[in-house]
Amino acid sequence: MDRLDIKDAIYHFARDRGDSRDQFSLTAFDSVDRPAPSFDEVVAHMEARAPLVPGLGLRLREAPLNLDYPRWVPDTSPLAERMSDHDLGGAPWADFEALMGDLLRTRLDLREHSWHLHVVRGIGSAPLIQGAVTVVILQVGHALTDGLGVSKMVRALFDPLSATGAAPSPETEPERENPVVGVLGAVVRAPVDLVRSRWEARRAIRAYRGAPPGPPSVPATSLNRAVGPYRVVRIVPMQMTEVRVGAASVTVSALCAVGSCLDRYLGDGRRTLSETGGTVAAFVPMALPRDVEWPAANRAVVGTVDLHVGEPDLAKRAELITGSLTAERARVTAAPLLRIARADERVPAPIVRFVQGRRFRKHDRSPSRVGAQTTVVSVDRGRADLELCGAVARFSAGFGFLEDGRCLAHGFFGLGDMVTIALVACPDAVPDLDAYTQGLVDRLRRHSGQS
Repeated sequence: MDRLDIKDAIYHFARDRGDSRDQFSLTAFDSVDRPAPSFDEVVAHMEARAPLVPGLGLRLREAPLNLDYPRWVPDTSPLAERMSDHDLGGAPWADFEALMGDLLRTRLDLREHSWHLHVVRGIGSAPLIQGAVTVVILQVGHALTDGLGVSKMVRALFDPLSATGAAPSPETEPERENPVVGVLGAVVRAPVDLVRSRWEARRAIRAYRGAPPGPPSVPATSLNRAVGPYRVVRIVPMQMTEVRVGAASVTVSALCAVGSCLDRYLGDGRRTLSETGGTVAAFVPMALPRDVEWPAANRAVVGTVDLHVGEPDLAKRAELITGSLTAERARVTAAPLLRIARADERVPAPIVRFVQGRRFRKHDRSPSRVGAQTTVVSVDRGRADLELCGAVARFSAGFGFLEDGRCLAHGFFGLGDMVTIALVACPDAVPDLDAYTQGLVDRLRRHSGQS
């Protein structure tokens, strides 16, 4: 389908409201004992690869008068317009992290391009890099695909075997009708579509009433305030053996460490949050099973996971978190809840735009209660066999977007036997991200050493 699904369209409609929701995927390449590739060489590599990757040749075209959902159309602009060269002139890794924070504030206009590649050269030193370092950051509009889709795009671009892994992204069909005719059809169908969507929504809600309830909300903390305009980033690659707790997955191990850190960080200085009766929870994006029928390119839902910070025994806590993660994944990917999400697929685009705008104007920027204190993203990006003009990939990272009520995001991204911690914070809410990052790294190592 080349017509944008409502679940993808909400990202596009929100472009001018709030902060950037673009996705940023980082890959650090090591030239070892050879010169780093020039920007022109990277452009040539992309010119050979990008046309083979599904989704990277598209942009959005708005419907006349915005009376229907936008459609994907071919992007015929020169590929060099979708690339930027950032030469840091030998600056340290901290300067790159500052640049990364600035990039997270940028946003794509999908009506012009659906992606952009930032090439960062001239970094004086980088973790785990032996020779000259080149960092590439693929910025992708969230309406195009989800996080797993971006990971597949990156692999298709830099896999040495030229595997054009099909990311879940839209495809275009040859245009068969005048856009005005298509919009007139949408206008004619709108009343019927709206009635059918409300009828389906009522049926879905009735069916959901017997399903297990979601986790309870928690009191807001210093991390759950209005998000400011600036971003700070910390990126720490680690050996997987330094992260995993026994036989637990990287995701569960990460949640154990994040829970311990936030329990202390959100305490009153003398006692941890759990010692004062509080709980720590995290939003965790979860991929839909492959057999779930889902018309949107974004095939992920968000679950809320209790981090069981009151359990002192690490092995038992890992078991409890595993149970909570499994139960929440089953709940948010079950048919009753997904049916509610799909009930709005027929809502006309003008109504979606209006409702989304009203919600943005009326939303509470500093809520008193929230679903969770933070977000934790965990992604396995496969083998560490990616290459760029002879340079080899050492680690990979991604960055969760912040929004009002969520001022700190944690990311854990695996590539081969490396796991990279990527933290994004609003400096108003987390004034010393260095200390928090070091505490998280120490906690991960301590936990892995105990197992």
